[in-house]
Amino acid sequence: MKNKVLIFDFDGTIADTFAAIVTICNQLADEYNFHKITMSEAQVMKNNTLKETIQQLNIPFLKIPIIITKAKTALFKDITNIRLIDGVKDVLIQLDQLGVQMGILTSNSTQNVEGFLKNHGLDVFDFVNSTSKIWSKDVNIKKVITAHDFKLDEVIYVGDETRDADAARRVGIKIASVTWGYNSPKVLSAQNPDYLITKPEQLLDIVK
Repeated sequence: MKNKVLIFDFDGTIADTFAAIVTICNQLADEYNFHKITMSEAQVMKNNTLKETIQQLNIPFLKIPIIITKAKTALFKDITNIRLIDGVKDVLIQLDQLGVQMGILTSNSTQNVEGFLKNHGLDVFDFVNSTSKIWSKDVNIKKVITAHDFKLDEVIYVGDETRDADAARRVGIKIASVTWGYNSPKVLSAQNPDYLITKPEQLLDIVK
């Protein structure tokens, strides 16, 4: 069991940030000249890849880094109001008790993640890594694996988006796609992930 390693995405996988991010994006829309979106439209867009959503909202590609930075800052101000995904805390505690090594790799900020974990009493992760690059998460997954001397066949990446699955495959590790986050079950299933997780307790099964 100690040889199992789970690397988690954060937004939509552990933290229920979806509604907050939609609100923040709408607040930034006028400043950066892209389309606002209703919550019902956002739910439909869960069938999109991230690139498709960016195109549909007409978000200026060159402005994406500054938009992400401002969104992270805005999210930090609201971090005490962000909920855990239902059922995730108990499962993470059980995984820790089983001796599973766990970490977080996210495009959110380390400050946001660590503040959130502290608020929810979750001291179960061996590391928290942040990357500013939303398109090349595979590069950072490789860095984490190398830094901790993990073996590829021991590692499973747990994420809620198609880009998480793409990154895991480029690295050569397994992907566990969770269906409660930013992409829909339909889109995630079409990628044929190693594991399609519809409820948190199923994460316990993949480390056996």
